[in-house]
Amino acid sequence: MAIIASALLARVLWLASISASTLPQRERSSSPMPQYDLPDYISQSIGPYSARYPVYSFRSYKHIPSDLPHGCHVVQVNILQRHGARYPTSGSWSSITSAVSKIKAAALLNPQAAAHSPLAFVSTYNFTLATDSLVDFGRLQAYTSGKYISDHYHHLSSSGTFIRSTSKDRVLESARWFKHGFEGKSFPFPISDLELPDVVIPTGSSNNSTLSVDNCAAAEAAPEDDPNAPNTQWLSIYAAPVAKRLGAFIPGLALTATDANALMSLCGFDTAFRNGKASPWCGIFKKDEWADNEYYWDLEKYYGSSYGLPYAKAQGSGWVNELIARLTGKPVLVTGAINGTLDSDPKTFPLPPNSPSIFADFSSDNNIAHMIAALGILNDANPLPAQGPPPKNHVFVSSKLVPFSTSLVVEKLVCRRQVHLRGHDSAAEDVTASKGTEEYVRMVLNEGVVPLDLQECGKIGVKLGMCRLEDFVKSQSFSQRGGDWDKVCSLH
Repeated sequence: MAIIASALLARVLWLASISASTLPQRERSSSPMPQYDLPDYISQSIGPYSARYPVYSFRSYKHIPSDLPHGCHVVQVNILQRHGARYPTSGSWSSITSAVSKIKAAALLNPQAAAHSPLAFVSTYNFTLATDSLVDFGRLQAYTSGKYISDHYHHLSSSGTFIRSTSKDRVLESARWFKHGFEGKSFPFPISDLELPDVVIPTGSSNNSTLSVDNCAAAEAAPEDDPNAPNTQWLSIYAAPVAKRLGAFIPGLALTATDANALMSLCGFDTAFRNGKASPWCGIFKKDEWADNEYYWDLEKYYGSSYGLPYAKAQGSGWVNELIARLTGKPVLVTGAINGTLDSDPKTFPLPPNSPSIFADFSSDNNIAHMIAALGILNDANPLPAQGPPPKNHVFVSSKLVPFSTSLVVEKLVCRRQVHLRGHDSAAEDVTASKGTEEYVRMVLNEGVVPLDLQECGKIGVKLGMCRLEDFVKSQSFSQRGGDWDKVCSLH
């Protein structure tokens, strides 16, 4: 049955003009993407449930201007994107339902206390959240992202784009909306009539897929819930006092740390469900509690899906090798999770010069966190401390790295001359170093240029976010050698 996202028509207009929230007004940004109408200290502290927002600096690194050095231009774009905002998963939904039910039950027994507390709205609060699938806000995110890419790289968009997705519903639908926006078609639109991406890779351990890695046996065999996991340790430290504070508003209300964490997540889910309008749940938490909540998700992604997970680099290495193949125009080095059948066929994995100049791969937050680890970017000098306090300038911030509709864009640049550093971290062409052109790589994560703090890239990697293509390929030798797949993923 065709489902028309008609509720979002007004939301499209909101991109140009948005009304103020009852919460403190957030700092308005120039993001092309739809935003939650929340102050930054909340909207940027919901971890992976934040809406993608412009990232102009990565804390301990200086801001890198987005302007390209004189004489350089983009010749290829590789996009790695997460699906748009969604309903909670079944597990999150269960935790949320339990926490809300406790408050409703306590309010029934003590209506006067509840009515005079910040939780007064809960008595009449009704929510009809589903599970797993995209919400309309997430559809608009994916559509807008496709339109933005087409407009921003307009000199390349005429060649079209090649889009891949996993078969998971919310990921696949996001890819379809992206394609729809990229092609400049109307919004809203019947979902059933959206075009499919060029390649849809089935999920599951029986299929090799770099966009949903399910065939690393050791990772699949690992227990899902670890009571000693770093984020669980931090949960008891930061969320238990929050639960106690909320519980004091209504006699008999006994919330747990897990309840408090679930309600903070509900702020993000409910705001997305309301097409970006602030959820009443967002206003019951304090500013420092939001900062601690973000750190909970930083720990969860860091240790659960990225640098702190022993399987992460291996799981992300296959996509890195596919990226290198596109950047160099050479066949994919088949390792680990790579589907050799698909990647050896030019119809399902085209390579330059017989391909579009824009590639887009759609995946999930956990898989993208694997790929970030495999690339070796945005890592902290020291592991994040499980019991806090949160490091002042840590780089691995989940709301920056893997929010809803996150977009890592890897650009291939051609420069007329070799680029080097000039005073004050600005770029200059070295007219004596090369008589021909030079090829470079640059990464842009959610509108922010990523510092390529990779030894092979040299100073221009950190200062300009640029790396000579041949040096970048050298920096990815771990993935090129197979990413330790057999060693890390084997059960023996």
